[in-house]
Amino acid sequence: MTKPRIIIGVLSQLLLTAVISPILAVSGVSDGGDNERFKRRDPLNRFNYYNGGFNVKDKHYWAATAFTGIHGYAVAGVLIIAGICLGLYIAFSDKRRRVSSTRYRYNLDRYYLPLFLLLLLFMFLSMAMTGIVIAANQSSKNRTEEMKETINKAGEDVERNIRTVIVSLTKIQYLLLPYDQKTTHLLNVTSHRLGKGSRLIQSFVHRNGRSIDLAIKISYVTHLVIASTNLFVLLLAFVPLLLHWHPGLIMVIFMCWIITTFCWVLTGFDFFIHTFAEDICSAFDGFVQNPQDSTLSNLFPCMDPLHSDKTLTEISLKIHNFITGLNTKVADSMRSYALTDRSNTVSSAPETGLICDPFIGQQINSYTPQSCSNGAIPIGEFPNILSKFTCHDKDPPETCRITGKIIPEAAYLKVYAYSNSAQGMLDILPSLQNLTQCLAVKDTLSSIVTNQCKPYRASMFRLWASMLALSILMKVLVLLILVKAFQEKGKSFAWFSIYPISSTGRRQVNI
Repeated sequence: MTKPRIIIGVLSQLLLTAVISPILAVSGVSDGGDNERFKRRDPLNRFNYYNGGFNVKDKHYWAATAFTGIHGYAVAGVLIIAGICLGLYIAFSDKRRRVSSTRYRYNLDRYYLPLFLLLLLFMFLSMAMTGIVIAANQSSKNRTEEMKETINKAGEDVERNIRTVIVSLTKIQYLLLPYDQKTTHLLNVTSHRLGKGSRLIQSFVHRNGRSIDLAIKISYVTHLVIASTNLFVLLLAFVPLLLHWHPGLIMVIFMCWIITTFCWVLTGFDFFIHTFAEDICSAFDGFVQNPQDSTLSNLFPCMDPLHSDKTLTEISLKIHNFITGLNTKVADSMRSYALTDRSNTVSSAPETGLICDPFIGQQINSYTPQSCSNGAIPIGEFPNILSKFTCHDKDPPETCRITGKIIPEAAYLKVYAYSNSAQGMLDILPSLQNLTQCLAVKDTLSSIVTNQCKPYRASMFRLWASMLALSILMKVLVLLILVKAFQEKGKSFAWFSIYPISSTGRRQVNI
């Protein structure tokens, strides 16, 4: 096979790939349901369809998602093979056959001006598209970092909330340990469940945060280096093109061929990232709709609703019963010892009860801090009032009787423990309800879906589309430079001329 036929074969093969690959890429974008979205070939499972959902901990998900960029990887592979074959042919072909092939260049002699103008057009288009790629790369980096920071902040807020609740539960356990073993055990189990979720969030935020930052930087730097190098080579290509320096054109072909190969690799990678952006925004939306039935619950763990609702109900019921019983005993004591004459604070208590019971008039498993009426004593302040009537063990009994201190110290300590425990639980009940219903995470992810997902996906799509356009332009440009080098081989040109110098007196045209 002659050299021109080989060149024509490579040209037709690459042009066919250039036409097919964008169609394959665009066909991979689907706005259908989850089953259609994740219908991808899994190279780790004999290229069968991936049968799972969005799961960043599943290697099959990553393999199937990365495989969506096969159009870029495939074209890059074709370019590598074609480049090696062409180089081997030029290096080892018969010299006489290479000399005899010069007669095929005569058919190109009439196309000096059209080929030169076409070459300039694609060079300028490639330079302009390179600038667009650089801008799209910067935009995608900013959008990715913005979303990462938002997600990390949500994880850190949940982790901080969990730590606050665990500290409060631990204090309550120490207070109740001498008096209520059952409640202490219940709180201990809840603390361990929260601690497990906290460690999971720490593992994701602190351990994977660096990996995510490194991946963002590598992707950004790689795109920037390839695009900048491509722009430099295109500017450099004007020198051998205008000076008709044939060895320089060969070097430009070699460098552009390598850059084009990398561009197609990045095209496949960018489509993979674009697909991942679609997946993660869809997963965020699913988490907002139903946090428990979402793979993101592994990253943002919510308390098991079956267990957490039961726990909140039990804790709230214990607080309600304790306050009710305490109010009953206080009322009996007030009637027996006429304490209303001794304390202005007590006499000002509302008729519904001396101590505020925030669960009156609402469901036990729901709590609103502002539900107490004015004048009611918060449960946490009741031990301060009770201490005025407490007879300590070191005080003489007669002195206590005269001063009206009729409450034993042991009873006071028990009331103190229960009252402070109840107040501590009331303080953290909103946080527990927040963790149970994943309110903070849902609000954050809902904000991301509403405000960040659309521009984030658009930036990833622009990066892929601009890289795809640049790859196609560079592929055509390489072929045009290859044809130009073949056209000018063996001919003599004046600098900045379009037509070669002819011994027959052909007119030379300068630009």
